Order: sequence, then structure tokens, then C-alpha cells
Amino acid sequence: MATADAPNVPLQQRALRTRAKILDATVESLVDDGYTATTTARVQELAGVSRGALIHHFPSKQELLMDAVAHLAVRRGRWFTEQAARLESPPDRCAAGMGLLWSTMSGPLFAAATELWVAARTDDTLRDALVVHERRLGVEARTVIAEVLDEPDPEDPTFRAALDHALQTFRGAALTALLRDDARWERQMVRVTTETFCQMMNHDPQRTRP
Repeated sequence: MATADAPNVPLQQRALRTRAKILDATVESLVDDGYTATTTARVQELAGVSRGALIHHFPSKQELLMDAVAHLAVRRGRWFTEQAARLESPPDRCAAGMGLLWSTMSGPLFAAATELWVAARTDDTLRDALVVHERRLGVEARTVIAEVLDEPDPEDPTFRAALDHALQTFRGAALTALLRDDARWERQMVRVTTETFCQMMNHDPQRTRP
């Protein structure tokens, strides 16, 4: 059986690479062109694939966008985890955790997500898909932040409440920052949010790792 399947492996790998290329191009178009201008023709152009290849993987724009939602969530989760792995025993856990969370509120992946969130206001199908993947991404983020803070239970109600408060504050600030380029305001907002999070968690903001 293994011998019979072997010749198909390269073809399957090519198909997966093509699919990933198309989904990456969709994210790129969301960032550069916006949701409305992210058409199948534009995605095809950016991906450098034939019309037939695009339709083979995604027969409609709706299917393309639904899979792009999942693809974007995976990329955001992977980026978040990779950034956390680079912290290497931060001296101030609260500041490190909040800095990591704030870092997710900028860059091309956040821009693509923002385009989808806004479009979901009037698209129930898109909204339903986003809710599923955003919730999964939220669970992943809680786990990562808990590890950074050395919290034993990422589902602890106090931790969840404090993190949700910080997340909502940062998300609103990130949307405000689209129209307000003010580094001083941003630093103050991050500082106050970090202090609030630490107080809610009964942490000393200057707590150091043993």
C-alpha cells in the first residue's frame, strides 16, 4: 500500500504549496488592497497561479475567504508563539507579557484581521467563521501569556478577566492608533494597561524571576 501511494506524494505536496500560496496572497491582498478589493483576480495575480488552479482549490470567493480566515488565525498564532519563545526569562514578567500582547496589535497580520473584522459586521457567514477561529486563537494566547507570567492555570477566572481587560484595551487602542500617530500616548497607554493588569493579578510589576 505504501509503495502504491508514494508516487502521489509529490503531487499532493505541490497542491498543498499552491493552496498555501493562494491563501498567503489573500492575506497580502487584505493588507495592501483592503477587503473589498480582495478579488479572486487580484489573489490570482499575487499568487502567480493560473485561473484553473485557483478555482480548483477555491471554487468561489466565499470559500477562499473562509479558508483565509483559518489560515490567518494559524499564522497569527504561530507568530505569537515564536515571539514568546524569544523572551528568554524576562526580568519583569508582567511587562513582558503585556508587551507581547501589544505587539500583536500591529503589523500586516493584524491589518488583515482588522479588514475581516470590519467586513464581518455585515456578513454573518464571515462573522461565524471569525468567531470560531478568534476563540481558538484566544485560548492559544492565554496559554502563551500564562507561560510567560509563570501562571499555573491559563483558565483561572482572575487571569482570564485580567487578560481580557488588557486585550480589549489594546485592541481599541490599536484601532485608535490607525488615526493617531503618537508614540508618547502609546507608551503611556501600554504602561497604564500593564499596571492595571498586574494589579488585577495581584502581581508586583517589578517581580523578577527567581
